Formats: sequence, structure tokens, C-alpha cells
Amino acid sequence: MKTPIALTTNHFVFGLFLACSFQFSALSNLQAQRSCGADSVHALMMGLPGFAKLHAEKVEAINEIVANGNRDECDTPLIIPVAVHFQNTGVPLDCAIEMALSQVQTLNEDFNATNPDIATWYDLQPDIWPGIDNKESCISFCLATLNHPAGYGLTDGAYAVTVDQVDNDQNDQDADWTGYLNFWVRPIGGGTLGYSPYGGNGNGDGVTCDPAYFGSVSCGGNAISPTYNMGRTLTHEVGHYLLLEHPWGGGGCASTDDVADTPVTDGPQFGCPAGQTIVNCTQPILWPSYMDYCDDACLFMFSEGQVDRMETYVETSLQNLLTHAVTSCQETLCIGFDASLALSDESCAGNDGVIAANAVGGEEPYAYACSPGPSASGNVFNGLVEGIYSVTVTDQNGCEVTQSATLFRDEPALSLVQVDDEYCSDGTGFVEVIANESTPFEYSIDGGVTWSLDGAFSGLHGGTFNVVAMNATGCEGAVEAVVQNESNLTISFAEKSNVNCTWFDNGSIRAQANGALAPVSFVLSGGEESNSGVFSFLSVGSYEVAVEDAAGCTAESTFEIDFDFSVIGEDCPCDVFVPNAITPDNDLVNEVLKVQSSCPIYDFSMEIFDR
Repeated sequence: MKTPIALTTNHFVFGLFLACSFQFSALSNLQAQRSCGADSVHALMMGLPGFAKLHAEKVEAINEIVANGNRDECDTPLIIPVAVHFQNTGVPLDCAIEMALSQVQTLNEDFNATNPDIATWYDLQPDIWPGIDNKESCISFCLATLNHPAGYGLTDGAYAVTVDQVDNDQNDQDADWTGYLNFWVRPIGGGTLGYSPYGGNGNGDGVTCDPAYFGSVSCGGNAISPTYNMGRTLTHEVGHYLLLEHPWGGGGCASTDDVADTPVTDGPQFGCPAGQTIVNCTQPILWPSYMDYCDDACLFMFSEGQVDRMETYVETSLQNLLTHAVTSCQETLCIGFDASLALSDESCAGNDGVIAANAVGGEEPYAYACSPGPSASGNVFNGLVEGIYSVTVTDQNGCEVTQSATLFRDEPALSLVQVDDEYCSDGTGFVEVIANESTPFEYSIDGGVTWSLDGAFSGLHGGTFNVVAMNATGCEGAVEAVVQNESNLTISFAEKSNVNCTWFDNGSIRAQANGALAPVSFVLSGGEESNSGVFSFLSVGSYEVAVEDAAGCTAESTFEIDFDFSVIGEDCPCDVFVPNAITPDNDLVNEVLKVQSSCPIYDFSMEIFDR
């Protein structure tokens, strides 16, 4: 951590609050739009004795750290304790707590970039702002539950939420609540949504917000504004508290907000631009930034530079808040508390899965729970079956960490010890499978229809078999076995003639069976049968010949019939085509008498009669 920058004293800042209750960044809802008097108010404050020098030193120090890139990396969360004070709202305590919790949840989502609408940024950024990245901040907020100030009736475990107990309507400051980021929730009037000091100090100061814009819950007679109903008013104001300015700074295209990656803009953006590219200086303005004035639905990100600036300010200027969080926030007690799980899957014997939890950090003793599953006095859960489990470890401080575990069931160790093929479809195939396990198994070769106590199966014909083995606890596995139909029978082709007639299919084949027991039967491509193996009048193409002998042995083979016009076959029929009419009238149609034949013609005569 950097050494805190001591720029103010409690007395001086408290005096400022007394003198200038509205001299902060103030958001207004005039004519259904946000507006802000921050520039004029800040100018007035800069005129107060000593303020300008202190403020300039603070800003310069932060700018230098950020510019030099020498801010320590945030390896652990920067937890800021929050207290919420409702004054003159008419809201009952249960509703006040509900509103406060919703607001803190929104802050944590917005700062950690886990807000649901951050997806809109990822959709728009590549096209509109390709050079700008958002960033997940390590700043988080807790609604304090421990070591509350005395006199407010708050006990450990109760949320730091008060109703009509803090009388600070004029100064938004209470020394009792030093060490907290205070949210003062009260009617402000004049259409103002909220306001904050530009760079808070944690000495009892905080952010003020009208109840109509605080959180996202309507209850207790308080209705949240439909336009500003997502809690982004507080996100904006906390940004000011952590030393963020509006993107337009002092106004005009020559202004700056001291954040390098926010484009220059000459003024605020109102309403909901929803995907628009808007340029009013040189680059598209970053209207989704929480520090602009859009409706809540169109504010959904902090830039990387904005996050760096806020984290730097917290580390250097709000150490009192970080220190107080250790004793006031349950969350800080849980930092570093974690648990790991060691798993042993359920074996084939069953009911012997194991989950062992190992807690790290936190404060002993630890309590362990597994759901579903048996209770255990220690960190080991035995006798588990396959499934999904949730293991929760709780430490002495009430911190909880939950881990999920999935146990699987081991498959049985199966061995295919013997496969015998059948011979010529004689049904003598044999398969044997054994389970190398300590428990008895049953076996099935017909998909679980029938089961046997051993894995030996005889009387099988050729084919592929899936042998399933299962014990009484449901441990199941399978082995595939292939039984061949062995045979010495083969097919050869003694003669083959390709097609050598032009207008006639005269291909042929003569197949013969080798090693066959007569009689035999040949089948051509699943159709024509022959006892001799001779098939004639075949056209060009691919064929398959199958043969079966008297012993039931079978064999198959394929062959091709092609064209071969190198020698015209002597058995080719001679077909002659003679036109029966011609029309020699010079119309170029049927002018010539042309005789065609499928064989050579050596003599030709024709008689023409005039009828």
C-alpha cells in the first residue's frame, strides 16, 4: 500500500460541511434530466481559506501516482464499510434495510463489472470505443454489521442502518460514524438526486441521496423513480467521493477530468443514447460511464483509467476506511478463507466414495457439512455414492466457503478372455468375459434381456456382441466381442467377357467355388441365381457374386464388366436402321437417306419406286 496522503484535518473538513452543505457535486432531476452544480460549487469551495491549496495537493498527488503507473497492484479486495442513515423519509426499518442492501449490491456489481448490463458494453465497445477498456475494480462495499458506534441500539450482526437517529440535515457529517462511507438518505428537494464531496475523507462524511433514487427497491411507501431506479445515482456519487470528476471536467473541448482514457467532451449526455456514436469534440463520447448524466439504464461501466484513479485514492487517502472495515465488516474476517477438496470416486464395490475438505485461513475451529450426504464430526465424508455434492466449511467467525464436487463411479475391470469363431454358419461361436472385481457379477449378451452368473456364451453365430456385466450395487460395464463366420470357401472367376457389341449387352462371367461341398448355389448381386456360376447378357457395371455350398459355407466376391470394342464380338446381332422416307426439298431437313447398322455392311442396294 502507498503511504496515505494527509491533506486535511477533521476540524477543517467538518467546517466545510457546516458552511457549505450543498457545495458538492449535486445531481438534479430537473425536467426529467440529471443536472449538476458541481462546477460552480467547486469554484466557490476553492475560494475558501486553505481549501484550494489542499485540494490541489491532493489532486496533484493522485495524478502523479496514476501517471507514473506506480500504484500498487490490488492483490486483495479494498473493502469499504458502509453505514446508511434514513432521515425524515417515513420508511420503516425493515424497508430501509432492504433498500440499503439493494444499493450496496448495485455498487458492488457496478464496481466489479458484474452488473448484468455490462454485456451491453462488450457488444458496443469494439465498434464505438475500440481503444477504451472497462475494468473490474477491486473496491467492494460492505453494509457494516460489527462494532457499531454506541448509542444507536445496534448489536453485532445487525446492519449499520439507522432511521431518524442522526440529525445532520444541514451538514451531512457525523463524527460518530467516522470510519464509514456514510449514505445520508433524506428528501433533498428542488429535484436534486444526490451529491457528494469531491474526494471524501472517511471522517464522518459521506454521500447524500434522495430516497426516490436510492437503491432499486420500492417499499414502505417510498417509490423509486422509474428513470433512476437501478441505484446508479449512488454509483455516480461514490465516484465523486473517490475523486472522479465528470467526463467534461470544467466544460468545453479543452477541459479534462484527469483521466487519460475518457474522451474529451464539452458537456453531459442526457437520456439514453442506446448504441449511438456521439462526437461533440474529437472522439465518440463515453456516455455509458457512470460519471455521465444518462438515465440509469444507459450507465453501465467505469473505464480502466477511472478505476485506477479510484483505487489509487482509496489506497492513499482512505486508509481509515480500510482499517475500520477489518473490525466492522464480516467480509473482512473472511478474506483469505478458503477450502479445497480431495476426492475419491465410488469404486465398483459401491458406497465407498470419499470427500475430504481442507480449510485454509479463517479461524478455527471449523465446521463441515456435505449436502447431500452423511454428517461428519471432522472434515472427511465417507460412504458416498456417485453424484454431485456441495461441501460447506464454516469457521469460528461465521465465514462460509462452499465448494462443489462431483464423484464418479468406477467401471468394472472386464477382460475378454476367449473368442471362438463359428465355421460355415454352424453356430459354434463362443465368447467368455470375466470381471476382475471382488464382488459377484452377472452377465448378459442380449442387451439385458437374460442374465447368467458367468460370462461364457456358446452356440453363437457370426456377429458383433456387446457383453454387459453388472453387480448387485449397479456397477456396470461392457465388452465388445466379434465372432467371425470362418470358411475355406472362396470364389474365383474362370472366364470374364466384357461388352463388345455396340447395340447389345453381351458381357458374361463364369464363377467357380473353391473348397466347396457340392452342390453349390451362386447369386448375382442379390438377384439372379445359377448352379453353374455362369451369368450372361451383362451390361457394363459392378457386380457381386455370392456362393453357398452344401455345408452352409458362404463366400462373396466382386467384378467389373467394361466396354471392349477392340474386337467386335462374333455373336453380336446385326441390326440395320433404314429411314422410311426422305424429303429432298432443300429445306435441310431429311434431305439425306442414311442407313445405320451395328455391324459392318459390305453390300447395299435400294430400289425406289415412284408411286
